[in-house]
Amino acid sequence: MRKILVAFDGSDNARRALQYVIDLAGELKAAPQVHVVNVQQEPVLYGEYVSASMIEEINNGLMAQSRGLLDEAAAAFKAAGIQAETHTVMGNAADQVSAAVGRFGCDTLVMGTRGLGNFTGLVMGSVTNRVLHEVSVPVVLVK
Repeated sequence: MRKILVAFDGSDNARRALQYVIDLAGELKAAPQVHVVNVQQEPVLYGEYVSASMIEEINNGLMAQSRGLLDEAAAAFKAAGIQAETHTVMGNAADQVSAAVGRFGCDTLVMGTRGLGNFTGLVMGSVTNRVLHEVSVPVVLVK
């Protein structure tokens, strides 16, 4: 049985990656086991005037945003007759996607790419580029 991880951030390219997995599942003899992960970047807080309640409020907002995105992905898979598990993680996107591949025992990673140009990707850093170098399974990039 194939185990596929879909990194889903709600972007147009991530939605196309989700559709790619739905289409692929229709071509496979056995239904794949699908995991959908959404990574929320932990806020970087500066200053002395940040209270625990402010941090909790920010984290709750991030988790609510993630839940909305994952509900969308789960609904798309359910409509296609595919069972998918959803997961929210906090931290660096590249690190967390790479870790999720191992944690869930996935044999394939499918993710969208925003298609940054070479210079912009170099300056801003690229989650996709880091993930490609860190995971040991095939990666399907959907633009």
